[in-house]
Amino acid sequence: MDVPSKLGWGTRLGFMACAMPELIKSFAWDAFVLFFYSQVVGLDGFRIGLALAIILVFDAIADPYIGALSDRMDKAPLGRRHTLMAAAVLPYAVGIALVFAPPGGLGQWQTFAWLLGTGLLARVGISFWTVPAYAMGGELTRDAGERNLVAVMRNMGNQVAILTVPFIAFSVFFVPAAGFPKPQLNPAPYPGFGLFVSLLGATLMVVGIVGTRARMRAIEAADRAVTEGSSIETLPQLLKRLFAAIRMTPNVGRLLMVALLVLFTNSVVNQLSLHLATYFWQLDGSWTQRLLLAGTFGSIAAMFLAPAWMKRVGTRFAMVSGLVFFFVVQAAAVLLPLLGLAPAAGTVAIGAFVAGARVLGGLAYGLYVVPFNTVTYDIGDEHEANSGTPSQGLVASFMFIGLQVGSGLVALLAGSFLGIIDFPAGVPVDQVPAEKVRALAWFVTGLIVIAGAAMAWLVGRFDVSAAKQAEIRRVLAERRAG
Repeated sequence: MDVPSKLGWGTRLGFMACAMPELIKSFAWDAFVLFFYSQVVGLDGFRIGLALAIILVFDAIADPYIGALSDRMDKAPLGRRHTLMAAAVLPYAVGIALVFAPPGGLGQWQTFAWLLGTGLLARVGISFWTVPAYAMGGELTRDAGERNLVAVMRNMGNQVAILTVPFIAFSVFFVPAAGFPKPQLNPAPYPGFGLFVSLLGATLMVVGIVGTRARMRAIEAADRAVTEGSSIETLPQLLKRLFAAIRMTPNVGRLLMVALLVLFTNSVVNQLSLHLATYFWQLDGSWTQRLLLAGTFGSIAAMFLAPAWMKRVGTRFAMVSGLVFFFVVQAAAVLLPLLGLAPAAGTVAIGAFVAGARVLGGLAYGLYVVPFNTVTYDIGDEHEANSGTPSQGLVASFMFIGLQVGSGLVALLAGSFLGIIDFPAGVPVDQVPAEKVRALAWFVTGLIVIAGAAMAWLVGRFDVSAAKQAEIRRVLAERRAG
C-alpha cells in the first residue's frame, strides 16, 4: 500500500494533542511535587529522594521495554502504538490525581508510601503513552520537510500545554488566601489542581488517539512486509538488544546521553523554580506565575524560527548553539543575583529580570529541541536500516530513559540536598536563614553549569548529515518496496 507522504491537518493536530499529556504531567510533577511534599506536606528530604529514586528505577526499566514492545505489537487490537497508548489513560489519570491528594494525618513513612505508590502509577502509566506516541511521530511520514513540520507540531503542543497549565494553576487554584500570601504554601488547592491535570491529560489522550488512528492504520498495513514474524521479547532478550543497538548505531547511545543531560538540566530549572521563586528571588504570586509562563513564550517564537535556522546553519549547529545559549541564560538568572549583579530580591525589577531570562532561555531551548526531535526520528530510521526491523519505539525509549533518569536524578539530588542542609519547611519566608537559601542557589547553578558543558560537547558528536539521511531513506524505501 502506498501511503502519501503529506499529512492532513486532522492528523497533524491529533499528533500535536499526543504530545501534550507528557508535558502536562511533567510540568505538574517537576514544578510542584518536590515543593509540595517538602514544604507543604512536610516529608523530609531523604524520604522524598528515596521515593523518587525508586520511581526512577522503575521508569528506567519500563521505558525500553514499552518501546520495544510497541515496535512488535502489530497484531494488537489497536495496532502497535495505539494499543499501549489507550492502556495508559486510566493509570495516568488516577495516579496523578492521587499524588496531589495524600490523606491527612499520615506519618513520615506512610506519606513516603503514598508518594511512592501514586507516583509509580502516574509516571509508569504516562510512559505507556509517551514512548509509543513519540515513536509514532517518526512513522507518520518519512518526508524530510513533513517530518520537520511534525517536530514543530509536537513542540507547539508542548508549549501550549506548559503555557496553559501554569496560567490556570495560578489563576484558578493557587491564588492568595488568608494566611497564605504565597499561595503555593497553601495545602488546600493541591487536590483540585491534581484532578484538573488528570482530566485534562486524559481528554487530550483520547483526542490524540482519534486524530491519528486512520493514518497509523494505513502505515501499519504498509509495514506488514517488514514486521511480519516479529515476536514479544523477554527482559533478558530486550537488554541484549538494547546494548546491541548502542554498538550497532552509535548515535543511539549519544541520544541517550544527550536526553539525560538536557532533561537533567531542564528538571533542575523546573523542579526548583518554586523554591527559588519563594525563597531566593522572593517573588509575589503574580510574578511566580509569569516566571513559569515566560519560557513558553520564547519557545513558541522558536517554533516558527527553528526550521529556517536549521536550514541555514545545519541541524547539528542549530542544536549546539541553542543549548549553549539556553544554559548561559539559565545559569545567569541565578548566578547574577548571587553575585549582587541583579536587582534586589522581592522587587518588581527582579521579577522582570528573571522572567526576561526565562523568555530568552525558552527561545534558545526551542531552537534546540525542534532539530533534536527531527534527529531522534532520523536515528530511528538509521537503526532500522542497520537492524532490519522497525525501531522508532526502541529509539524513542532511549530518549525517555534519559528523561526519566534526568528528572529522577534531580529529584533525588535536590531532595537529599534539602535534607543535608536542613532546609526548613512550613515557616514564613522571612524566617528561612539566608545562608540556606544561598546554598540552594549555588547548588542549582553548579548543576546547570556542569550538565550544560557536558551536553554541548556531546551534541557536537552526532553524525546526522543530510546525505547520510537521504541514503537511509533510500534503503528503507527499497526494503518496503521489495
